[in-house]
Amino acid sequence: LEPAIVEVARQASPVNHDVLANPKVHLLIGDAREVVLTSRAQYDLVVSEPSNPYRAGVASLFTQEFYAAVRARLAPGGLFAQWLQAYEVDSRTIATVYATLGAVFPEVQTWQTLPTDLVLIAGTGPIAADGASLRERIGVEPYRTALALAWRSSDLEGLLAHYVATPAFARAVAARDAVPRNTDDRTPIEFGFARSAGRTNLF
Repeated sequence: LEPAIVEVARQASPVNHDVLANPKVHLLIGDAREVVLTSRAQYDLVVSEPSNPYRAGVASLFTQEFYAAVRARLAPGGLFAQWLQAYEVDSRTIATVYATLGAVFPEVQTWQTLPTDLVLIAGTGPIAADGASLRERIGVEPYRTALALAWRSSDLEGLLAHYVATPAFARAVAARDAVPRNTDDRTPIEFGFARSAGRTNLF
């Protein structure tokens, strides 16, 4: 969205493996919703890590309509990863995110990042990984170093320690009475996150 970030990425090339020179990387500058809604491309993985949802316009990247657009762009077996702020937020607002994502994706796993945020991994069918394949991949670069830096882990067991809840948990949270959905017409999470900014121990 912000072209200046391209220069930041260039200056950070010693620590980002010179990502902009990687022939597998194709850089688009634009609005994420627009790209998802207008693209015909199919993706194996879509990762959404916007700014905090209380910032103007960001809650639109957590709506049922946006999630439906992402689902339409996923290749068979593709996954969607949604970063979710887990500090200075109340349980009801978190439940709204689960209910909204769960209205589009039947399978939602919960993983915890460092120190406390969440990554919700969503798919249209059961999400499974082969332990032996994961262990092998973790043993080679760039995954070994990335896992150590981002997750403070060096092996499969350390990675799996961040897995905190099955899709059954997401379904249970979403099924609670009177949990609203976050939609383009009504974005309760924008106000939920704003109301709890600066407050702790709510979730």
